[in-house]
Amino acid sequence: MARPSPQTQRVVAVARLLAAHPDEGFTISEIARRLRLNKATCYPMVGALADAGWLVRDPGTKAFRLGPELITIGEAAGRSLPAVQLARPAMVELATELGVTCAAFTCDGVVATLADQVWDVRSTVQPLRVGLWAPVRAPFGAVFIAWSEPREIDQWLEGIDERIVPRYRAALDAIRARGFVVELRTPSREPGPAVHGTGSLAELMPADVANERDFLLAELDPKTSYPVSTIEAPVFDSDGNIALGLVLVGVPRTMTAPDIELFAKQLLAATSALTASLTGS
Repeated sequence: MARPSPQTQRVVAVARLLAAHPDEGFTISEIARRLRLNKATCYPMVGALADAGWLVRDPGTKAFRLGPELITIGEAAGRSLPAVQLARPAMVELATELGVTCAAFTCDGVVATLADQVWDVRSTVQPLRVGLWAPVRAPFGAVFIAWSEPREIDQWLEGIDERIVPRYRAALDAIRARGFVVELRTPSREPGPAVHGTGSLAELMPADVANERDFLLAELDPKTSYPVSTIEAPVFDSDGNIALGLVLVGVPRTMTAPDIELFAKQLLAATSALTASLTGS
């Protein structure tokens, strides 16, 4: 694991502070106070960001805002994630029609990262910070793993209680068959505190969640109600790889099988259309 870089973390904190208040500006003194930094430490850092065009300073108030260079960087980031840009309208539609938070995750094979999200006021959860990540290790990341080769599935399951592994394999089979993932709230999986520090979504979950046999829903029983946490489906690119995982969060806390299938039907309509737009299959 890479060693922490306090100076880099401070730069990121400054950018996030100003991004969180786009209609305001902050002087160096205000930035230092809000981030609990020494003003002498803050001054050269903010000056360097301004020199690079990442920040601009109002000559009258001396307050700093995000600068024009970040527009270029943001556009470049958008071009590098075309699926995320393409998915945005569909995410808005899903969030507003279903009254949920719709999140888009990318995956590099090791971690899944929150790339974008749309939040509806009726959603039962608050939006998370874009950039948060979770390790793709059982049970996390099933939307990226269910369509993988057997070797990758075996790696995903490493470290899991052997008594639970058959349950997870059955869940992956069911996910492939129906096209979507259902994660359940379990006794150990209740929302934790806000994520700080490493930025890992795994911090929201207890360590023993991996061995919760009912974390991933296998077959849907039409006569049963379920404590649903998320409903997820993949978007495929032209190479047959998963470009995005779209995740519905903040769904009703208890859902029947028909309820789940209704939400999933709309999610699958969106992911299928996005897959077609990416000429995927």
